[in-house]
Amino acid sequence: MSDTLKKKKGKSKHKINWFSRFVAFLARPLLWLIYPTKILGKERFPQGGGLCVCNHFTAMDANPILARLIKKKRHVMIKAEMFKNRLVGDFLRAMGGIPVKRGEADLAAVKEVMHALKNEEKVVIFPEGTRNTSGVDLQPLKNGVALMALKTRSKVIPLMYYNKSGFFKKNYLLVGHAFEFDEYYDMPSHEIEDKVTALMREKMLETYAELKVIVEDYRGNYKKYTAARQE
Repeated sequence: MSDTLKKKKGKSKHKINWFSRFVAFLARPLLWLIYPTKILGKERFPQGGGLCVCNHFTAMDANPILARLIKKKRHVMIKAEMFKNRLVGDFLRAMGGIPVKRGEADLAAVKEVMHALKNEEKVVIFPEGTRNTSGVDLQPLKNGVALMALKTRSKVIPLMYYNKSGFFKKNYLLVGHAFEFDEYYDMPSHEIEDKVTALMREKMLETYAELKVIVEDYRGNYKKYTAARQE
């Protein structure tokens, strides 16, 4: 295959106009100001690609992550209904959005996520699948999310919000410790799907428990928290 054909084959079919890119560039810091979130544990956030898994309270949950944590090569899965309007869809694409059809096996979205992970890019996914209004710390997770990290041998990075964000309401987001499913790499995925999903859930809950300690015992002062742990 010629180099020209390879380049054409590798190009994304989703073309984003310059205006949508410009609006997305302006929107990131603005949305962060509207939904102020203190990000804790940034030093844990690894370089390179990885699957960022986060709890889910509102439609705005991706904004602080994309605006302040992941600077380049970033993507986020967003329900396909949000892309129905062409202008909104272009804007979401410019923000890194990948449309996913809920309630069915969306192979196109899965392929796009796995392609990004293989290219050492970061993808943000809310594995609960829907917003949490139940009052529990974390709803059941969708099995397929962990499998995408397993099959691409990607790092998994837990990101957990303390509570629901709101207009000009301060919130906290903690970066957990990145991990991999390396002990399962050579095992058939259908045999360990439940195990890797359970492990991912465990790591997310550990991160949330740590965040509660930081916010409730140290009033969100991450430096005091880390200093106390080193004593």
